[in-house]
Amino acid sequence: MEDQPARGLRVYTAVQLFEVALFAAVLAYGILARLPSLALLGGGLLVGKAILNILATEGGTVLRLSLASYALGAFYVGVGLVLVHFFS
Repeated sequence: MEDQPARGLRVYTAVQLFEVALFAAVLAYGILARLPSLALLGGGLLVGKAILNILATEGGTVLRLSLASYALGAFYVGVGLVLVHFFS
């Protein structure tokens, strides 16, 4: 007999959804308030979260995956800040 999947929303899934909603809110606020640095931060967090979820299928520890994915998100923010500085 196979194990039945858990019913309802798992805590991990709820945390993931909360993080995405929070990061999207930071992005939206940055756009609406015309604060490009804050918008870049929200976008970078979403990029990091997306890469983390993509890399999750590759295996490895959550710490290693988080460091790699959020480092790429930070790189995105850094490049964006340089572009904002020189083009605004």
